[in-house]
Amino acid sequence: MNNEPRQNPYEVLGVEKDADARAIKKAYFERVRQNPPETHPEEFRRLREAYELLSDPEARQAFDASAAQQVDGPEAVNNAHLQEAINLFEAGDKDGGRKVLTTVLTEQPDFHDARLLLGRHFLFEGELPQALAEFDALLARAPDHWQGHLQRGWALVRQERLKEAADAFWRAGKHGPSEVAPRVALADCLEAMGQVADALKVLEQAQSLPGISRMDVLALKVRRIATMLEFGQDAEASKALERLDAELPEGADPELRRWTGGQLSSAAAHLFAQQKSTAANRLLGFGRRFNPESATEVAYPTRVTLDVDALPAATREWLHSEAERIGGWRVLTTWVMPAIGTLALASATAFLMAFIYFGISERDVSDWGWCAIFAAVSFGVTWAQARDLLRVMASPYGRFNTIHPLHLIQVAIDRITVWPLVHLQDLQLVNHQNNGVYQHTAMEMHFNGERTVLTVRGKEKAEALAQELIARRRRVLELLGRGMLDAESGVEHLPPALLARADKKGHVRAGNARSPWPGVFAAACVGVLLVGGAVWPQKQAAAAHAWSRVASRGDLGSMLEYLRGQPDPRFAPQIQARVDAELGKARAQLEARLDPGSAAAPSRAFFTSLLDAVSRTHNRRITVTWEAAAGRPTSPRDDPSELLLSAWRRTLDEALGLGVLVVDGGRGAPREGPPLFTLHVREGFQAGPPSQRVWSVKYEGLDVPVPPLELTADAADPRAVEVLFHAWVDRWHLPGAGDRRPLLLTASTLTQEVQP
Repeated sequence: MNNEPRQNPYEVLGVEKDADARAIKKAYFERVRQNPPETHPEEFRRLREAYELLSDPEARQAFDASAAQQVDGPEAVNNAHLQEAINLFEAGDKDGGRKVLTTVLTEQPDFHDARLLLGRHFLFEGELPQALAEFDALLARAPDHWQGHLQRGWALVRQERLKEAADAFWRAGKHGPSEVAPRVALADCLEAMGQVADALKVLEQAQSLPGISRMDVLALKVRRIATMLEFGQDAEASKALERLDAELPEGADPELRRWTGGQLSSAAAHLFAQQKSTAANRLLGFGRRFNPESATEVAYPTRVTLDVDALPAATREWLHSEAERIGGWRVLTTWVMPAIGTLALASATAFLMAFIYFGISERDVSDWGWCAIFAAVSFGVTWAQARDLLRVMASPYGRFNTIHPLHLIQVAIDRITVWPLVHLQDLQLVNHQNNGVYQHTAMEMHFNGERTVLTVRGKEKAEALAQELIARRRRVLELLGRGMLDAESGVEHLPPALLARADKKGHVRAGNARSPWPGVFAAACVGVLLVGGAVWPQKQAAAAHAWSRVASRGDLGSMLEYLRGQPDPRFAPQIQARVDAELGKARAQLEARLDPGSAAAPSRAFFTSLLDAVSRTHNRRITVTWEAAAGRPTSPRDDPSELLLSAWRRTLDEALGLGVLVVDGGRGAPREGPPLFTLHVREGFQAGPPSQRVWSVKYEGLDVPVPPLELTADAADPRAVEVLFHAWVDRWHLPGAGDRRPLLLTASTLTQEVQP
């Protein structure tokens, strides 16, 4: 509460009583520059109060009326009473001010200025019925009092009685034929009723009022343009703006041009309040032509991200003081999480390189390609994270949020995000709980359609921050509407002109800013080079491990698999020698089991050729395929395919030893490699008494000393399969040749064998 006597605003600003609005604004800014708020707070306060009073037409008129005191006579006494009531209201003594005015009106019911002041006081306090009663009483005594009709209209608007309010504003214009305020109020009321065309017509007609000043005409034109933009008539608004620009060319009165720019800014503030940010920015951008010197009457982007190094020194100092005040850099998560992330990535990269260098598995070209890709990604990401940690450690700011006189600012290490408060359209607080325990509050805000969320610890803190944001936005729009935003303390900390430098992505980069991508690519290249350097030593280590594994196992299959692959020249001769030794044992067993005088002795050359092929090709797989007769499906009971496989396994194991050669039906294990020798057995039938069952035996893969066969047996003989295989064994002189014991071990032969 300020109890000091009010100073004469004209004297405070140093202007004449008949000074127009632009002269008052010019004088205000000149004195503010001489008395900035940082060094002359009290003088700045007086200047601001004086400007606020004189920039409000109604407040100025009331002051002029109360100040027009005569030295003697009843008018001087009445004006003294008015001044006394005003002083009491400003001091917060509502009852005292009302008592003074009530007493005066009791004695002088026709003292209209006193009743008007009392009604305005009730209207300001929200006591609408009392305000209407006073205005009605005034109009009952003075029906042509235009100010009474005007104030009554505002009271009706507050009660949402728009049709009656429009009638009151029309009557105010009728009884004040040269007054602009009733026309503007009527236009506002018509807009609220949805009669936009009528509102535009009223504003256009008001420009032809008798005795209207050029400044009032310009103000009405700006007001009309703002209405067009507010209701989507962009094309008409563009034409009106161009006409306004042509009416005030660059060679015109510079003060008048600046004043017009201020009117455009005031209209933009109204549009911002209506959440018409695009239209408001359009007015501000156009108004920049008229008032290029203003630091705040500019188009505001919805969001801008700035590198700290792109900020002026004064702004960086202010951010540093805010960081110290809020303690942004002291928050552990500011640097602990980047440090943990860097350590984790560095450890993962080290483990990856250890695996690449010291891994013992064999790798082909595709494996090394994937290793190079993983190393490149790992090195690049680790470098980027380490760079981020260095940025964090070097930053004097850390992470915090603060409120600038014009913006919400989010500081993140070496970059700030600026959200102009003129675009704030919605703010919601959501309290998050876990098992009924409060955790934090999410402050969700929308700036001209873009969404951002702040996490605040503490309900009271979040509510206080929300209230501060709302109050600050209200103040920004109020000062912008009055043309006083340039003089707001702290505006210079973040010049709006700096925000206008943002690129299409809304980013203002520092002149010496370096892109992180060259460093990322360089780190990735280092990772690829290190992988390339690991190829030779890892291949040597993998070969040594493969050799040691094969040597420790010592089985023929593992040694042959090693030799079929890409054997290391250092170890291949030793493995080959061990293979030949194992095959030599098979040859010795062959010599021992096939007596020179036995029926199987001639097959010694066949088995020897197989062993020689194993030593040479490093394959030991024998494949036996069976093809049944076409059109005569074989029942599972009579299918000899599996019997043939079993018989050949027994035959080879008997001749060469267990597991020297592997027999399958064409679906061998991949580790055994391709077939060394393939036997194709095809069944057929010959008609005629008696019908014959025929086996055609062919082979491929090796040139062995055995002929292809065409074997026949009586098709009606239940032992035909056994007979055919016996014939095959006899013809090739295999073990079992000349012996009549069962070789295929079918169900029929086993049954006959056990019979006495």
